[in-house]
Amino acid sequence: MKKIHLYTFIIALLALVIFASGCTSNNQTNQSTNGNYSVNGLSFNYPSNWLLTSQTMESNSVVILYDPQFQQTNGTKGDRLEIVKQPKRDNLTYDSVKNSLTNNTNTTLTTTDSKVNITGLTGNVTIFNGTDTNGTQLQIKLIYFDKNNYTYILSFLTFGGVNIQDQQKYFDIIINSFQVP
Repeated sequence: MKKIHLYTFIIALLALVIFASGCTSNNQTNQSTNGNYSVNGLSFNYPSNWLLTSQTMESNSVVILYDPQFQQTNGTKGDRLEIVKQPKRDNLTYDSVKNSLTNNTNTTLTTTDSKVNITGLTGNVTIFNGTDTNGTQLQIKLIYFDKNNYTYILSFLTFGGVNIQDQQKYFDIIINSFQVP
């Protein structure tokens, strides 16, 4: 039971920024045939069998993708990606997002910080690795960057005993094709 609470907490924490702003539009689609997302200049490719949910309000956007295994196991195993786009704010920083992930969980997470080239910009990356209460590996890959007075946060979550190294190719599809206006 604690395992589900940890994942739910992490997912809710990352979505809190946008959902607190009162998103009013919700579109859920299974775009299994085209594997491309493109709305208002934000675009990327994704694995064609993943499910996509998006919410937008004015200049705020949240896009959530998850693999079929995530849906089949009711969110207890699989891959999940959340992309947040919102106007840049002084109180939302890379360090504040990182700290919110590490300070509010029962799981010990080791972190590795680096940089990534995404959409022609340099973004900050932190990879959180840990083991949940059932002894299975989990990983959160956080990418954070700013462009044109907007903050972009991508958080990849792999958990429930899924082989983390095997999943990297799916995240690379998204990162390598990611474009912002």
